[in-house]
Amino acid sequence: MFNDDGTVKWYPNDYASAVNPLLNYYGQNRLYKLGNLFASMYAEFKLPFGFDYRVSFQSRISNAKDYNFWDTNTLTGASTYQGGYGTRQDYSESEWMVDNILKWNKEIGINKFDLTLLYNAEQDRSYTSQYSNQTYVPNDALGFHGMQFGTVPNETSNDTQSGGNALMARLNYTLLGKYLLTTSVRRDGYSAFGLQNPTAIFPAVALAWRISDENFFKIDLINRMKLRLSWGVNGNRDIGIYAALAQLGSNLYDNGSKVVMGTYTNSVSNPGLRWERTQSINAGLDIGLFKDRIDMSVDYYDMTTTDLLMNRQLPEITGYSSITANLGELGNHGFEMTLNTVNVKESKFNWRSSLVFSFNRNKIKKLFGDIGTYTLSGKEITGEVPDYSNGWFPGQAIDVVWNYKTTGIWQLNEAAEAAVYKQKPGDVKALDVDGSGNYTSTGDKMFIGYERPRYRLGLKNEFDFLTNFTASIFIRADLGQIGRDPYITENTSMFDRLNTFQRPYWTPTNNNSEWPALGALYNAFGGGIAIYKPASFVRIQDVSLAYSLPAALSKRIKINNMRIFASVRNLCVFTKWPGYDPESGNTPMPKTYTLGINLSL
Repeated sequence: MFNDDGTVKWYPNDYASAVNPLLNYYGQNRLYKLGNLFASMYAEFKLPFGFDYRVSFQSRISNAKDYNFWDTNTLTGASTYQGGYGTRQDYSESEWMVDNILKWNKEIGINKFDLTLLYNAEQDRSYTSQYSNQTYVPNDALGFHGMQFGTVPNETSNDTQSGGNALMARLNYTLLGKYLLTTSVRRDGYSAFGLQNPTAIFPAVALAWRISDENFFKIDLINRMKLRLSWGVNGNRDIGIYAALAQLGSNLYDNGSKVVMGTYTNSVSNPGLRWERTQSINAGLDIGLFKDRIDMSVDYYDMTTTDLLMNRQLPEITGYSSITANLGELGNHGFEMTLNTVNVKESKFNWRSSLVFSFNRNKIKKLFGDIGTYTLSGKEITGEVPDYSNGWFPGQAIDVVWNYKTTGIWQLNEAAEAAVYKQKPGDVKALDVDGSGNYTSTGDKMFIGYERPRYRLGLKNEFDFLTNFTASIFIRADLGQIGRDPYITENTSMFDRLNTFQRPYWTPTNNNSEWPALGALYNAFGGGIAIYKPASFVRIQDVSLAYSLPAALSKRIKINNMRIFASVRNLCVFTKWPGYDPESGNTPMPKTYTLGINLSL
């Protein structure tokens, strides 16, 4: 791979199309430095009438240098860019947050009050400068230290600033130790929203009743029971910090006599952009049985999210591709259960279990509000028009899969029928819903499943045995979802660079009904073959074993304590998914082994 003088050889095998893949590796010069400074300070004061005041300040300062240079003996410096190519990026950011908290706790007879008042302020500023150049003269010997010697300079800068503030009041009230009330209200502001709605108010209230503390509660089996009910509104501000503004772009153009700089508006302003709001109701029950040998919590929730922050596609005639806007209404409801049990409790052996179960169902209640007649699965429907491009349909879940229902592979004896659909034996066959003899999105696509799990399960077992040993195993499962099979077609040959799955692809002598031929029409069905497979799985997530040195032995060898442990993460997975892993998709899921010692002297 090297010449006699030590330089990297361009064509190691003297074959012009086989360029040395290590050219960039040995020829690139890179400098990357990152510095971070974190600070946290606070002060507390006792005030009259039982008030406590705390002020805290957190800050972070970050600086980064990222310099790269590819000389003329690299692919980038000689082929992609002529005469060497270099880039410099300097970045700095400073952010801070201040919290002012005033608390008051008071107990008056059978009444207990806990009041919290908060004022918060935050700010974030960043500065970015980028430079690039190429074709260095008389040579590229100085690399990124001499960017000015390039003949094709390019320079950009981007400085940003955002800020926010919040006011909050919360009261916890307890009557007789068994009737509980929590009420709060927040007023949040954020600079990214439009001038008309930079702030929003979010109220909440929660009630709880410790039934087991009542005199009439005489169930020996149950030693603890608590009912909970809550309602509240919270917000989401996860958008670009300038999403509400009309921003400028620039480009160079030739006006006939010289090259000049032009500016243009590249985004649409939305002064009415406001907070996304989620209103939720939650009902829960906590129960302790057999003196807390069994502990169970169940929750049912119903949430409605309005004014969702989304990028809405715009017609091309507007001159813009999209705008950040508040759209639609999304409903969520679900159930969560946690069950903790002490299965065995002996002097030398303990066994504890924890089971978690949950499911969630969501539905798009409103989208854009456009009413009309549209075609769906071959049927004419009058109502709110869906968003076909994003696959969003009023009345359906946001993760519903809208696609063709594949029914197998066209076989040799079906050649004539396949030709009607402009296909051939070995191609994927789908259901012709509207019977038109042609595959179309609106006529033949249908709802075939969901991308997110319909049910989630987690089971953890912990053991203490032989006095000083502990062990645990955690198993979890995601059930009911489907995923797009990334290996159903092989469109490129990569056998010279990486391994690929060996699949029984269809051939005239291997007439299977699952794997199409290697030359299958990838762009069939007016948008590409998409075959979905079950993506449910059960995973042995974590297994661990630990040994703690006995206290007497630790004292004898003059150490405080010592613990030796071993663990495995992602031990194995049980699934019908055809790829590497249903969670990682197209890449293998790593299996991690850890062996360690905790020692205190």
